[in-house]
Amino acid sequence: MKKINYILKIIFFIYILSQRQVNAVLDYKIVSIVLIAASICIVKEKINDSLYVVIIEFIIISMSAYMYSSFIPLYVISVFDFTYEECYIGVVITAAITIYLSKANMENLFIFYIMVAIIAFLLRAFNAKEQFYTKIIDSERRLRYELEDTKIQLLNSSKEVVHIAEIKERNRIARDIHDNIGHSIAGIFMQLQVALKLYGKDDIKAKEILKNSIEGLSNSLKLLRETVHNIKPKENLGIEYITSILDNFKFCQLEFKHTGDISMVSPRHMETIVTNIKEALTNITKYSSATKAYISIEVNEKYIRLYIKDNGVGSKKIKEGLGLSGMRERVRNVGGSISISNEDGFLIVCIIPIDSKGGKIFETTNS
Repeated sequence: MKKINYILKIIFFIYILSQRQVNAVLDYKIVSIVLIAASICIVKEKINDSLYVVIIEFIIISMSAYMYSSFIPLYVISVFDFTYEECYIGVVITAAITIYLSKANMENLFIFYIMVAIIAFLLRAFNAKEQFYTKIIDSERRLRYELEDTKIQLLNSSKEVVHIAEIKERNRIARDIHDNIGHSIAGIFMQLQVALKLYGKDDIKAKEILKNSIEGLSNSLKLLRETVHNIKPKENLGIEYITSILDNFKFCQLEFKHTGDISMVSPRHMETIVTNIKEALTNITKYSSATKAYISIEVNEKYIRLYIKDNGVGSKKIKEGLGLSGMRERVRNVGGSISISNEDGFLIVCIIPIDSKGGKIFETTNS
């Protein structure tokens, strides 16, 4: 926008100087006037774009036009700036002074004024729209950054909540074992000591204490089983759970294989793997037209490798929707990487480091 203003004003100055070269010889006064007017224009466009500078510019041009009538066309700059600053009274005053100072070519000059005023008005409107859209873009960018920060905070908060819940559950289990099973076994232990001392002296009493100890031990064992049953999740999140998901998939033939020690896979990593398998099976059903798919999970000391491949139609260009972007984000959240290929069907490979610190191993999209 500033460049357009500069170009227009340069054209005005070139026109005035060319007129002076035709009609008279340039002297130092004329050059000084032109330089001062040009300096004011530079100050306005570069340093202080305000109405006060426009007024100073108008006064200098008026003094120049009063001394040299050939400088009257410089009022075009004032008309442009007053219109751009929405000071229309300045345009009226400029027109009145032009009528007072000018003796001829009034019609051509006022037509020029009108054209310049229209250009300034359009530039002003365009600049206002540009600033408006810039504010919208800046606001969207700021909201996007805030959303990313909020998402990170929520992820950290969720991890903290899970950690706190885990600690509370451990404390509850420890308290239940100590208060119930611990006290019961301690009582049985003391009863058995008494029964041992009474053995051979009062066999009837010793047998009665031994019988009570057996009943108490049976109750403690039952309580221990109930506690373990409550600790164990109702739904296993492991190979058995993955197998049950694959067994219920009827769209096409599936081949599943897993190698390595699955117990090394943390619950968080297993949840990521299960969710990505579900998403991949959904995409196979919707888009692949596949007749066969292959899924493998490889676990070693350094990483977990999830491999999903179908023999479907694939796609000419990979377009990541919510499904693929969600898979990518889940893998990134556990420090892993994902590779996607559409050659000869559709291929998804996820690499998740066993180390909790993570670190991307590779991540590509072959499209």
